Amino acid sequence: MIILFASLTVLYVSWIFILLTKKEKNISKFFFPDLSVILPAHNEEDAIKETVKSILDSEYPSNIEIVVINDGSSDNTAKIVKNLQKENNIIKLYTTNHIGKSRALNFGVTKASFNYFLFLDADSSIEKDTLKEIVKPLSEGDIGASSGIVRAKIKLNPLTWFQDFEYILSSGWRYLCFLIGSVSVLPGFLVIKKDVFKKIGGFSQDTLTEDFDITLSLKKAGYNAAVTTKAVMYTSTPASIKTLFKQRIRWGRGNFQVIKKHSDMLFSKKFGPIGYFTIPTQLYWYLFSILYLPSVLYWFFSDYYRYFFVQGVFISKDVILYLFKWISSYGMLDLIFKVFTGVYSINPLILATIINYIVTIFYNILIFFNVGKIKFVNFIAYLFIFPYYLFIIFIQFTATIYEIYNSIVRKKTTNVWSK
Repeated sequence: MIILFASLTVLYVSWIFILLTKKEKNISKFFFPDLSVILPAHNEEDAIKETVKSILDSEYPSNIEIVVINDGSSDNTAKIVKNLQKENNIIKLYTTNHIGKSRALNFGVTKASFNYFLFLDADSSIEKDTLKEIVKPLSEGDIGASSGIVRAKIKLNPLTWFQDFEYILSSGWRYLCFLIGSVSVLPGFLVIKKDVFKKIGGFSQDTLTEDFDITLSLKKAGYNAAVTTKAVMYTSTPASIKTLFKQRIRWGRGNFQVIKKHSDMLFSKKFGPIGYFTIPTQLYWYLFSILYLPSVLYWFFSDYYRYFFVQGVFISKDVILYLFKWISSYGMLDLIFKVFTGVYSINPLILATIINYIVTIFYNILIFFNVGKIKFVNFIAYLFIFPYYLFIIFIQFTATIYEIYNSIVRKKTTNVWSK
């Protein structure tokens, strides 16, 4: 555990250094190319109207078109889009037979009229300035694609609060990678030049995370990717543990597949910081999940056994307080207080835990400062983030084992979505 916390602290310190020493370049050029917004949709009747409306309400000075690919939907997605078409002739609708997201995106490109493509999930919405801000980095010669900040749509369901908190940190991490020229993952929300898209062969179908795959292909083709904090997208997130589990298993497996596919980039100086910083960091999280989860569970149950179980105490006020300390930030604050007041003696593990906690808080503050727009529910989520964090690590652990097994038995993966 000491080694785990020490390695994690080193990572966070390196990220803090980047955030403190690097800043996003202010691009003031008047650059607003005609834009084709491509929306792949599969059973999105609950969200697609809001998505299209947010695009139509955008303050963008040049021409835009909205290309909707209705990929095998069995609900009213197509009907809703057709009704929207009656109100605005820039909306195009095409139907495919459940060919999968990657193929649907590639098909949408063939129907696009303009030379710049913005890919956006059909359950997402954007701010009024998002289109203007997301295209600006493409005015720089070495930038082949650009993305922004991804936030979760906040609902009464607390699960969305935790996901929004997580999305902020993920977007912040992509942003700091951009600051050192090492963006390896642009989410499904990205804009790319037509000639660049064709050069890298579009979206591949041999992995479950086409966004990660295309970003690495972009780098191999000699282009960099950009992330701007001024372009914000809000996406629908899973509303149940079951759907969240399925989504993250898909992401975890897909990321593992992409790293394996582009293993020649790992520790390669040819690809700069992506090769020796970003991809190794992502691999680290797979290793971390395998080691951290069993360690934490052992720590939790061994203390419970020692202080309660052997004494025949299964449930009491002290047990409830013990559980509350584990699931909330109160536990760490209580630990720090009792160490500094002499109630607990300090040892290497406690010291490593406290240092890591303080460094993590500082890093989170910097991320929120850069990403902006903090909401009250973000504070609530932070107070009780640890159980959610463990759940995500468990999924990462499961996805890692699953994909290692698939690699051994050489089971093929098809990138076809379901909803």
